[in-house]
Amino acid sequence: MDEQKTSTLLATERAMQPAVRLVTLACSAGVAALLGWSFAHLSAGAWLACALPALVLVASNLHYLRTHVLTTVGMIPVALFSLLPALVSVLETGLLGTVGRLACTLAVAALGALALLFGWWALRLRRAYVAHPQLAPDAALIVLGGAIKRGRPCTTLALRLDVAARSWHESPTRLVVVTGGPTPSGATTEADEMARYLRAAGVDGQSILLERQARNTRENMTLSCKLLDARGFAGQRCVVSSDYHLWRALREARALGISLTPMAAPTPPASILQQWCREILTILSGR
Repeated sequence: MDEQKTSTLLATERAMQPAVRLVTLACSAGVAALLGWSFAHLSAGAWLACALPALVLVASNLHYLRTHVLTTVGMIPVALFSLLPALVSVLETGLLGTVGRLACTLAVAALGALALLFGWWALRLRRAYVAHPQLAPDAALIVLGGAIKRGRPCTTLALRLDVAARSWHESPTRLVVVTGGPTPSGATTEADEMARYLRAAGVDGQSILLERQARNTRENMTLSCKLLDARGFAGQRCVVSSDYHLWRALREARALGISLTPMAAPTPPASILQQWCREILTILSGR
């Protein structure tokens, strides 16, 4: 499929898959080696205090690898952060020489600073929305697209659609705009599969508008609003997306001079760390 027809971020992640897998597996092996060495030199309580967070992060990434066809760049920060408590366990043994202790301390400081940066950005992303926004009875809900797997919206996208469907059922005079271009196979579009999901959830097809061209967040906003403008819609416009994504969606809307009310959908528990880290990396890379 022509890369110009698909998400630019998704194309980048596909190219980075070997690197993501290598970093993830290398960090997992590093955690195992560090914890294995410190096990014999620390008390059970001290070792567990370091081992548990490290192993949780490793398990989270390995589970993501097992359950997803494509890797995500968000796995890289999770892999790096798993090294932090493992390195602390080695420092706590007190058995390192001067050079080893200095190197280990510098690595802990660097990873700690990176973790603080990501934590600060996560708080910024969380402040972009409220849990229960005030919506007009005739509001338009713009649902941002996502991956289609085996002909159905992925879990992340399904949760966005569930939020929109519940909102429509509360007030059937609302419009739902589904936005997303061709899937990688080219056989359908994200918008068509999203509309199919909403109709199965009981949303009247007359209330659904399809935008089938957008390849990224900016195009989601621009093309969806053009669709509403062409319809003569002048009411409240809302954007429905995953909680981690709303900050960037609203930034794009402001850059386009569009005022949108954010509606947050939850992130699937199994991929919370990876998705939030992916979003922060996306922002830090200037996208």
